[in-house]
Amino acid sequence: MKALALLIAGWLAAIAVVAALVVSGREAAIERGARSSEALAQVMEEHTARTFQAVDITLEAAADAWALTRPRKHDPAFHALLQRRLDDLPYVRALFAIGADGFLIHDTDYPRTPDVSLADRDYFQVHRDDPGLRHNVSGPVLSRGGAGWFVSVTERLGAEGKFQGILVAALQPAYFEALYRRVEQGEDEGIALLHRDGTMVARYPAAEQDIGKPFLHLPLFQTHLARAPNGNYRADDLIFPGNRLVSYRSIEGLPLVVQVSRSEHAVLAEWRRSALGAGVAMGALTLLLGGVLVQQLRARRRREYRRTQRAQADKLEALGQLTGGISHDFANLLSIISMNLDLILRKRGDAEATQRAAMAARRAVERGSDLIRRLLAFARRQPLELKAADLNSLLAEAHPLVAQAAGARIELVLQLTPDLPPVLVDEAQFEMALLNLVVNARDALSGRGRIVLHTHAAPGGDPCLTVEDNGPGMGEEIRRRALEPFFTTKGQAGTGLGLPQVYGFLQQIGGGLEIDSAPGKGTRVEMRFPRAPALTEVKAGG
Repeated sequence: MKALALLIAGWLAAIAVVAALVVSGREAAIERGARSSEALAQVMEEHTARTFQAVDITLEAAADAWALTRPRKHDPAFHALLQRRLDDLPYVRALFAIGADGFLIHDTDYPRTPDVSLADRDYFQVHRDDPGLRHNVSGPVLSRGGAGWFVSVTERLGAEGKFQGILVAALQPAYFEALYRRVEQGEDEGIALLHRDGTMVARYPAAEQDIGKPFLHLPLFQTHLARAPNGNYRADDLIFPGNRLVSYRSIEGLPLVVQVSRSEHAVLAEWRRSALGAGVAMGALTLLLGGVLVQQLRARRRREYRRTQRAQADKLEALGQLTGGISHDFANLLSIISMNLDLILRKRGDAEATQRAAMAARRAVERGSDLIRRLLAFARRQPLELKAADLNSLLAEAHPLVAQAAGARIELVLQLTPDLPPVLVDEAQFEMALLNLVVNARDALSGRGRIVLHTHAAPGGDPCLTVEDNGPGMGEEIRRRALEPFFTTKGQAGTGLGLPQVYGFLQQIGGGLEIDSAPGKGTRVEMRFPRAPALTEVKAGG
């Protein structure tokens, strides 16, 4: 009897253990499904943000070219410029400009498009009625020419306070549907891109009848977006059938939300198979040993799964960060080259303006070559070329490049302290560091404000260069983490590599960097350089 009681007690204990494992396994499966959806939503958010960022850059450049040349209606040269821009954006169906009267003045589809008024389109009216609106992204719009749905990305034309029309990029929702089809990873997974007004922009699996349809009744809009811009929840999805695990992310700076969901049934498929296996094992194996074995196997499987997922995520993150860092620097240089080449094409009769634009473009190309050399130096651990140089002269030479990077609406002020001792510096790295700081200051100012570049001597006598803006400033927590690699407050527009690159450069040459900032008081970044020794050229970093 005692042995039987012990056997029964052992059997009951094993049943309790297995039941606990089944329950915890179900919750673990749901948690894994939620993490998988959250990771995919983040990837889709970043890709979508970069897509719209590329369109914004194109529209800004085209608007600047229009403001400089003021081409006549359907001017062939401006039409060719728009066509070249369109060729670089495979996800955009057409680029066109609408005059203040609502009629087309430039169009990559010209002359196939009819000469009709577009003044009744919402994307036109919001710019006409809001003088302060510079950029806008609409919900889905159905083309009147039979080209299907498109999302209008718009840029205001003309000076502020005077409405002269808009530039429009017709972005195709089908591009996002194709992207979602390529990255779909799990059984019964659904991906949707929605406008903040509730309308469907794109989805996978594709359903043409849902594009442009309102979905404000979703829990996403009724409850969750009001609580947090990003998050997870479980609910009846109402876009895709059944109870689902939903992850959503708002795209910073855009009125768009990406949503990824999986049905609970699909998420728990593996768990159901595991639970059934545990029951069969309990009937076939010794009660206590079987329970222990199942627990060990399940624990090891969870560890292996987490390890595999973590390794894959780390690889993807590292690749994305490296790509983002390189793109960050090249995007700054290519925008300058593109702007000056457009000026050359527009100002052919003005030799002086053409010469200035050509020289600025050439300097940007040289900086691009220096950037490639710097990347090779990093990969192969080649030495930096350090030379004795005058800090004021370096700043004066770099001024045209950084002025273009800052933009026409930024007041860039030079304050040069004379008779500073020579500094020891790699000139190419110096200009890239300065360009990084000016672009950061410009972004903090949202393209409008004042940046001061000031040379001076530190209390110890070392020459210094400060970059100071009158932007919103940073809180203590953000300022403390500003030099951490890959930490950024710009969302999808940032890489988190600008300030760490500047800091690493200064540390390598024996200098230093300090950040002084507070909310409402702007930001001041000071670069301190080592004074040059008697020799005028040395090598470092070998």
